[in-house]
Amino acid sequence: MSKSVAAIRFEPEEKDWIAAFAQMNGQSFSAQVRAWVLERLEDELDARDLKLAVEESAADPSDVGIGIDEFMGKYGVA
Repeated sequence: MSKSVAAIRFEPEEKDWIAAFAQMNGQSFSAQVRAWVLERLEDELDARDLKLAVEESAADPSDVGIGIDEFMGKYGVA
C-alpha cells in the first residue's frame, strides 16, 4: 500500500526534540510521529467505544454486569 504525504509544522526546538527521541528509539522522525498519531487515534477510539458502551449499559436496567470474582472465573484471569 502506498503512503501519502502530510505536512505538520513544528517549532525548531520541538522538531529537534522529536528527532532525538526517534533516533534514540531507532526510528525515523516520520515513523515516530506516525506511530504516536496512530496510537493516539486508537486510544481515542477505544475511549469513545467505552463511553458508548457504559452509556448503553446504564440505559438498560436488565444489564447488571458481573462481579470481579465471576469475571475472573469466566475469563480465566488470574
